[in-house]
Amino acid sequence: MRVKVNRGLALPTSEYFAEPQVKSGIVLHHTVCDDADTTVRLWRTDQTADGKPRHVATAYVIDWDGTVFELFDPAHWAFSLGLPWPSRQRVAFEKRFIGIEITSAGGLTEHEGRLYAYGLIAPEFERLPAAAFECTAPYRGFRWFDRYRPEQLQALGGLVDDLCDRFAIERVYPEQPFLYYGEKLESFRGVIGHAMVRKDKSDPTPDPELWQTLETMAGLQPVAVTARLSSEDTEAPRTRLDTQALFHRNVRRINRLNTGAGSLVKNLLMELERRRTFVELNTPQTGSHTIDYQLLEGDRAKLERIANALGFERVTETELEVADA
Repeated sequence: MRVKVNRGLALPTSEYFAEPQVKSGIVLHHTVCDDADTTVRLWRTDQTADGKPRHVATAYVIDWDGTVFELFDPAHWAFSLGLPWPSRQRVAFEKRFIGIEITSAGGLTEHEGRLYAYGLIAPEFERLPAAAFECTAPYRGFRWFDRYRPEQLQALGGLVDDLCDRFAIERVYPEQPFLYYGEKLESFRGVIGHAMVRKDKSDPTPDPELWQTLETMAGLQPVAVTARLSSEDTEAPRTRLDTQALFHRNVRRINRLNTGAGSLVKNLLMELERRRTFVELNTPQTGSHTIDYQLLEGDRAKLERIANALGFERVTETELEVADA
């Protein structure tokens, strides 16, 4: 029996590839965003420097109340993983996986005994411990995560069960679901999490209840990954940077800029991310053409070169300025 879906947030065909594919896997994400509608709006405004869609999305988003939004036919595809693999290899992997996003704030920041979403220390972003999941040890730079709601887990279990039926996807997942496997999963068929193939990601939340729900509702079983894991694969990630949370924080600050300036700054950040260079923006004055930043990871020379190519008025070690057109 198919899961009831809501198509009220469906993407136009320009935002994904309307090309039916043979599907052999499902990949789980969470949004690090306020709700499904905000997630979809961010995807629809995610464009290249010349204004073309980036085709970044998942087929489904499960909102806080368990509503399953179908954004496009799951037989079609879009980029959702951002894999640093050779082009042919990563595209083939993306094509055969169906992406599911769970609405969540993701990793939470501890500050003076309280928990906050999106790394923003303010009352409106506080999360109560009862609504959070605590890891036994820090995972990808976080000890606390926004806990998925029961309605979301129930919807996820039903959706995965439905998709496994419809596309004959094997009902298995790697038996150690919180490890990084990278390219060792290139030929894996079944259900995986984003963090299994990206060492800089922390989704889905490392809560065993998620995988237990999928075992109960969708009949999934853990299986050994045949490729031997190296010490590099099992160790803590090399960086505490969570790019999803960083992107969400930066977008909130970009939205305070002058509209044209904000668009240019967003293009810069997206071009830098493609080159594994990340900055954190400070909160600017409303309507400003200038914003302060800190380089978190990557090559400053790339930042300066790309910013100059995009037409920034001024670039210093701490400040970006866009001309007042």
